[in-house]
Amino acid sequence: MTQINFSFINWGPYVHQTNVGLDIVERLLKDGDIVRKKGTLNLHNKHLAGQLKEQYVYNTPTLEWFYEEMSGHWQCYRKGHTDFHRLLEVNPNGETAPNVQMSASSLWINYMKAGEFNPPHMHTGDLSFVLFLTAPEEIKIEAEKFKGTSSKPGDVVFMYGEQSQPKWSTNHCNHAPNVGDIIIFPANVSHWVCPFYSKDVERISVSGNLSYLEREKWPSDYF
Repeated sequence: MTQINFSFINWGPYVHQTNVGLDIVERLLKDGDIVRKKGTLNLHNKHLAGQLKEQYVYNTPTLEWFYEEMSGHWQCYRKGHTDFHRLLEVNPNGETAPNVQMSASSLWINYMKAGEFNPPHMHTGDLSFVLFLTAPEEIKIEAEKFKGTSSKPGDVVFMYGEQSQPKWSTNHCNHAPNVGDIIIFPANVSHWVCPFYSKDVERISVSGNLSYLEREKWPSDYF
């Protein structure tokens, strides 16, 4: 049989999953406790889609520390994004330059409990992320026992396009989080988080948004 060489034509959004160090997880948990104790002073619910009782915005020092600490992750996403979409990675002078300046617009922490969920929604800005600080074993066991055809309890789900039968496209992807997992994605990609029903546990995650700066200095197809 003649060997046929082929390659994929990439289609759809670029969603990027990796991990962060436990030092970052521990700092975010500690600073999250501080804003949680302030109660309604830092409550962020009115700005978010989540059906959660406790969603708090971090203080400015935490925001500045985090986005600086994570700068390599944002640039890693950019590199993967340009590879995925086969974009030319050059600066206005024609030189290779993967670093793009970004600004952080928000950073908040979510304390998710039994029966709570995040409905399908999108974010503001250009890039968004979700970072998981805890991943209770009870939720993993609940997911293993789940017998339905939908996404499992506690899954974070990204959606693009319509479902089809017979299957000619993959229109969603699910992720069962572990501690330190971070998923970076275009802010306008629709996503949601399935509820879980395990009692007396909470899953803690952090989210935020970034925007690209000085777009006018770069080629129009760079973003």
